[in-house]
Amino acid sequence: MLSRILIIGMLPAAMAFAQWGHRSEDPSGGMPRQMQSQLDQFAEKLKLNKEQRTQAETIMDAAREAMGPAQQKLIEARRNLAAALIGGQSGDAVDKLTKTYASLSAQTKALEANAFVKICALLKPNQQSKAVQNFGLMAQILTNALAS
Repeated sequence: MLSRILIIGMLPAAMAFAQWGHRSEDPSGGMPRQMQSQLDQFAEKLKLNKEQRTQAETIMDAAREAMGPAQQKLIEARRNLAAALIGGQSGDAVDKLTKTYASLSAQTKALEANAFVKICALLKPNQQSKAVQNFGLMAQILTNALAS
């Protein structure tokens, strides 16, 4: 019962975060400005050279593309779970929806982690020491790109 209460409490916050405003696009047709700024921060914190930055951006673009369908399924699973909880459903129906949501969430996190491993492979030893502390920023860049 406690887990259902926690889920009910977390769903509105998660839904609001997932649908958090639109980012303005770069006039040149590139990525959203906020994401570009975050990418600049990421590159600066890891001290990426121009070649590493280009490769990291390519890796993140591929991860975003791979995450798109999974993220859409995750949003739909979140809506279904919220609707079931709001509708008073319980038991096996909610458990099944929760497992579906958890599985889809794990898939998107695995794609983030795989992208991070690829970016870490580009780094020199002195840059790798800063990598782990910046995983969250990279994950945020990917998530924000999907929400825009």
